[in-house]
Amino acid sequence: MEKRFVAPLTEPEQQTLTSAYHHGEKRALRRRAHAILLSDQGHTINQISEILQVRRDAVSRWFKQWEVSGFDGLIDKPRRGRTPALDEHDHKRLQALVAEHPHQIRALQARFQEETGKSVATVTLRRALKKNGHSFKRIRHSLKAQRDETDFRKTQGLMKALHEREDQGEHELYYFDESGFSQASSVPYAWSPIGKPWEVTAYSRSRRLNVLGFLSRAGKLVYHTTTETVTTETVIEAFDQFVIQKDPDTFAVVVLDNASMHRSKAFRRKRVEWMSQRVHLIYLSAYSPELNLIEILWRQMKYTWLPLSAYLSFERLREEVHRLLGGYGTDHAINFE
Repeated sequence: MEKRFVAPLTEPEQQTLTSAYHHGEKRALRRRAHAILLSDQGHTINQISEILQVRRDAVSRWFKQWEVSGFDGLIDKPRRGRTPALDEHDHKRLQALVAEHPHQIRALQARFQEETGKSVATVTLRRALKKNGHSFKRIRHSLKAQRDETDFRKTQGLMKALHEREDQGEHELYYFDESGFSQASSVPYAWSPIGKPWEVTAYSRSRRLNVLGFLSRAGKLVYHTTTETVTTETVIEAFDQFVIQKDPDTFAVVVLDNASMHRSKAFRRKRVEWMSQRVHLIYLSAYSPELNLIEILWRQMKYTWLPLSAYLSFERLREEVHRLLGGYGTDHAINFE
């Protein structure tokens, strides 16, 4: 059998093929360019087939494409592919149906089939929804609909001004809030081997460790913990401890929400005393938890920093929470910038 080789390559052809072999975007093009170069170097089709681990007829086909169309013959042409299962009208209807059934893919699938007569797999529907800009995420509780947007914007502007004055050294700014930790709390997502998800004991009831914290953007954290129910008296005690720990020569601004404990008569009476000790309180606009930066600390602790072993017992949970609180600013910190 007569051995077949490509015609001797010109210098420009060698340069083009060498560039495609080394830098081609697709593996198929790099391999075809390599085959032509190997043939030009004197390798037979059988040898090229063995080197590239492809069939002999594939190498022959590449030679023919090169001889007929040159370098363009080695490039894959756009393929039409099969007709999409869903047309433009189907995608528009899905947009409407997902608003009615955002958490029930089976109900959405049934309605879509009833209206269009098309039986589409759930995986196809999920792919179509992603293509249309949807993602499958946990539904969030939100209070945005209840707040006054004008008041919210004003508070945003006030927070920005307070940050600027703090940066200029006029005062220290702290964010105050309460949070609770228990074994019945929502545990975080975690990576686990397929078929062997992590498990922690489910507790219908659990003791609760309440934390009252004052957090600054500069990395300072003053906190008070209790296993008792948080009342106005508990909050006042936490503020009294904060005032004692604060530098008496420093003017501190404390931002807090509008919880009833923060608006009670007993609490308001104490504000005058705290102001005399250079502590001034500012209330956030109603239903604006995202403006209270200490909320970020609670989320980080509950869903990222706490180890799963913390949920083995309440004593272990309390120990780990205190470890995180005591190590804030050194072992853990939040970059608010």
